[in-house]
Amino acid sequence: MRFLPSFLSVVMLSLIQGNIMGITMENKAKTILTLDDHNHCLTQKAKAIANTLSGFAEAQEIIKDLKSALYPHMPAAGLAAPQIGILKTVFIFSWDRSPEHLEAAMNPIFYPLGIEKNSGWEGCFSVPLALAYVPRYQNIFATYTNIDNERVTYKLQGFAARVFQHECDHLQGVENIHRSDAEVKEFTTLEEMVAFIEDIKKGDAVNYIKPEFQSKKPIRKDQKK
Repeated sequence: MRFLPSFLSVVMLSLIQGNIMGITMENKAKTILTLDDHNHCLTQKAKAIANTLSGFAEAQEIIKDLKSALYPHMPAAGLAAPQIGILKTVFIFSWDRSPEHLEAAMNPIFYPLGIEKNSGWEGCFSVPLALAYVPRYQNIFATYTNIDNERVTYKLQGFAARVFQHECDHLQGVENIHRSDAEVKEFTTLEEMVAFIEDIKKGDAVNYIKPEFQSKKPIRKDQKK
């Protein structure tokens, strides 16, 4: 599969990114990698953030880089560290694509709540001119270390659950079009893709469900040395 994003494609994708799973673009600080770059960061498993002071400091810098890359192009769903060339288990995500609800997640894990799955279209700037129709768990418990260095757990439903699982795939070196359960749709022109997305986005807001807080546990000081 070959992708040839033009400058016009980059600009247009930044305009429509809020309409489908977090499409992002190149930023002065960092470049969003695509599969055309043949960069190992998109296809290898990321390494966990060390539970130390230096590890937390490293994560803070990564989060700044992620936000600087994504903020100019909000609304968007999220961005993972491997997408900016950093093999660490960190991503940022928003349950409704708004910058106000953008959350940082370090060393994330999730557990499905039941077996119910919903299929939906997902876009990703790392895979230009293609979308993937992917089944995801409808409801999950998501646990991660937040920017305040607290280990938190939330119940995520609908779009939030889909985004979290999508970003976790990035940390495992998995692009959505490479999933064995994905149906991939390729586009020959950006205009064709935009028209398709316009039809999809109409029902998106129904699945914007605010995360339900479950628990919080501060990281002990002796774990941060």
